[in-house]
Amino acid sequence: MRIAICEDEDKYAEQLIKYINEWAKAKSVPVEIFVHITAEKFLYDWEDSEDYDMIFLDIRMGSMTGMDLAKIIRRTNKEMAIVFATSMAEYAIKGYSVDAMQYLLKPVRKEDCFDCLDKVYNSGRIQKYFLFEDWDKTFRIPHEDIIYIEKFAHNANIVTSADEYTLRKTIAQLLETLGGGLFVQCHKSYIINIRHMESLSKTFAMMSNDSEVPISKNMIKEINERFYKYNVNKV
Repeated sequence: MRIAICEDEDKYAEQLIKYINEWAKAKSVPVEIFVHITAEKFLYDWEDSEDYDMIFLDIRMGSMTGMDLAKIIRRTNKEMAIVFATSMAEYAIKGYSVDAMQYLLKPVRKEDCFDCLDKVYNSGRIQKYFLFEDWDKTFRIPHEDIIYIEKFAHNANIVTSADEYTLRKTIAQLLETLGGGLFVQCHKSYIINIRHMESLSKTFAMMSNDSEVPISKNMIKEINERFYKYNVNKV
């Protein structure tokens, strides 16, 4: 996730950075944080950078207010999540004019910051990754590339579109990290990614790499419903 902070007081910017990094570590989500001390500085940098997924925006900052900046952002970007973080409660209503996602009072509470980050991350607009370390390397696998995961002995084998990775995790740990959603435990030893399902029989799911993954009898109905819902929503 690419996150901007537009804040002219160091203590509040540092607080948000701390919270964001704590959330990212807990969720295993890679984040990039960009701090701007004025609205003008944000606009100058924004012209030459990729768009952000969300911005924590103060309202009172020198000659250009955060509300003015939000209006400029909305002219060209309707998707960026805008979170106002300010001590001025009277501006909360005005946030609706720029489709602000949230209004937070300073000092921002960690649980409120986490809630905003969760909403953006779970909105479906963010590319999600599975992170894990193997010896001296850190691997970052896009969720959409994972076809299925097979558990054997004390290890798990992650099968992707391009490669396979082995790590020491339980099915329960992997499912918790992946966050459910399109990842479903279909068998005591397997997790499948619904987006990679091609068809479903009474005993197995045919995956996009032509693998046949076994399905437990008690999971057939749920897998079929998720498979149908996913494909209907794609149309």
